[in-house]
Amino acid sequence: MEIYFEYPYYLIIVAVIFAVAISFFLYYKDKNFKDLEPWKKWTMTSLRFVFVLIILLLLLSPVIKTKGLIIQKPVIVVAQDNSSSLLLNKDSVFYQTKYKANLDKLIAKLSNDYDVRYLQFSETTENDTVLDFSGKMSDVSSVFPEIIARYAGMNLGAVILATDGIYNKGINPTYSKNLDFPVYSIALGDTISQKDLIIDDLVHNKIAFFGNKFPLRIYVSAEKCSEQNAKLTISRDSKIIYSDDITIPKDGNINTIDVDIAADKLGIQKYDVKVEHLENEISYENNEAVFVINVIDNRNKILILANAPHPDIGAISFAIKDNPDFEIHTEFINEFSGSVADYDLIVLHQLPSVRNNIASIISNIDKNSIPVLFVLGSATDFKNFNNLDKGLQIKSLSNKHDDAQPFFNQDFVSFGIGFDEKLFFNDMSALKVVFGDYKILSDAKVLLYQKISGVKTDKPLVLFSEQNGVKTGFITGEGIWRWRIDDFRANTTHDNYKTLINRIFQYMIVKKIQDKLLVESALVFSENQNVVFTAEFYNEAYELVKGLDLEMRLTDENDKEYRHFFGNQGDAYRLDIGRIPAGTYSYIVESEFDNKTYTATGKIIVKTINVEALNTTANHIVLEQLAEQTGGKVFYPNNMDEIVNSIAANSEITSLAYEKEKLYTLTDLYYLFFVILAFAATEWGLRKFWGGY
Repeated sequence: MEIYFEYPYYLIIVAVIFAVAISFFLYYKDKNFKDLEPWKKWTMTSLRFVFVLIILLLLLSPVIKTKGLIIQKPVIVVAQDNSSSLLLNKDSVFYQTKYKANLDKLIAKLSNDYDVRYLQFSETTENDTVLDFSGKMSDVSSVFPEIIARYAGMNLGAVILATDGIYNKGINPTYSKNLDFPVYSIALGDTISQKDLIIDDLVHNKIAFFGNKFPLRIYVSAEKCSEQNAKLTISRDSKIIYSDDITIPKDGNINTIDVDIAADKLGIQKYDVKVEHLENEISYENNEAVFVINVIDNRNKILILANAPHPDIGAISFAIKDNPDFEIHTEFINEFSGSVADYDLIVLHQLPSVRNNIASIISNIDKNSIPVLFVLGSATDFKNFNNLDKGLQIKSLSNKHDDAQPFFNQDFVSFGIGFDEKLFFNDMSALKVVFGDYKILSDAKVLLYQKISGVKTDKPLVLFSEQNGVKTGFITGEGIWRWRIDDFRANTTHDNYKTLINRIFQYMIVKKIQDKLLVESALVFSENQNVVFTAEFYNEAYELVKGLDLEMRLTDENDKEYRHFFGNQGDAYRLDIGRIPAGTYSYIVESEFDNKTYTATGKIIVKTINVEALNTTANHIVLEQLAEQTGGKVFYPNNMDEIVNSIAANSEITSLAYEKEKLYTLTDLYYLFFVILAFAATEWGLRKFWGGY
């Protein structure tokens, strides 16, 4: 032990002199003690000198350094595979009973001489001590980085890896780096393949469009199956929608089965794929698989409502008929009996006309806030048209018409055309437009102007306006069917013409946000994933609102309800409800704002994971390679108790002894207070007893 002071050592002498002086002058200069016997004076003087000196020395901040020998036992990490593949073999009962007892005995023996740490792993590595073989995946490679990180700086002696060697997540564990310790493996599972028919994988789209078919590819493999054929079925809502006999592949081979399935039901659809259970299969879990697809109807319904037959109608229909986002319907006004509310965009060709003022149609369009594209022509009733006040007024000066060629407005930026506009429109034929004065809203967006007799004018040929969030478009002349022919003549395709019409329709049909409460999440989760939702709330000005209480009611297939609350995350909201059992769930999210209740609904599906069942044959080669790389050894459950002797025989696995220094100040020694108090109290007691007071 060594003592250091933060102040110069000569102050110790000063402290001694000061303590002597205080003690001497008290008992030899005070008249109360002049008749006291000398030995009594010396006793009290000594007591005072000691506790005064201790106090003075403490003021010099002494530091004491001690040295000690620390013995650190080797750390032995037992990493146990907790994945479900260990139960998918003929020895499943052994692993659930006797193996657990043998493992506990091994850990108890090792604990006598080593610092034993126990870990379990499947898709993650954790400290859980409940061995139930419930893991959905096996990630052996993640075990070693976790061990290295946890026990860095410690005397890590060896790792005992108890696994079947099957890995279906992460990399091959033999590629692990920085394995500076021997790996002793307990080779579990069965390396002899058993009879098994397996659905290895399903390949499919994430979404499908309603009314179409989507492809499904099924990969099937087999081991030691003597049967030639098996029945394959695909079910939805417990009803079989596809059934066929498939050829069972030979050992080690994979067959692919392609099926086209009709997307005839909207929303998130769950399909169950199953191959027939054969007699004496080692596992039936891998005979079934589930996939989920979102069937959406994102086709926008477009109604072309015409005054009379015209080649422009066919040209417009031709341009958009191949676009999967559009569903087009053509009707003539005198035959139309439907409702415009069923459509996302209305094209009014030469309407209103003298014969058809379509007042009721216009009223329903306005009531349902449906965007409209007016195609004007010789049959248009411009008086009624101007009365609509849609953003364009045309005052016809006579019954004459002009031939107006298009020229592109370079300042138009609402959407891109997608090709060389100047070159394209220079090749296009003139449209037949009404001769008159044109008046447009100041904020109208002109795509094309009229060029008459080679002179560029400020009269619009194609333009757009917007009122109360609803777009209105205008093509002010007829004869656009010629542009289709012009495009083919110039480019040998109709692509540019199609692109122009499609871009116009797409721009017209885009709507602003209507829902104030928006809730988003993945449509499909795996049962080993956390289910996470995000939400946003908008006010009337479409500004994000924070600080609201958002409650979710989540209902499972058995109508059991769970309540959760979103947390604030900046201007948005987030809810992480963790992992939940496989199944189909519906949800309702509610919030109060401005004395109104807003709701959002949806559905999610949590899929079962059965990748552990895809491969049930143990891979002990991996364990042998790890042992060879690290200087370890492979054992089996019937001789796993020999691991203790093998580790003991390894001369590199030994305890470490090292000297450890410890620094602490005297103020850390709380018992000094009692020493000082004892000396001071004794002195005070003697002084009082001997007549000092």
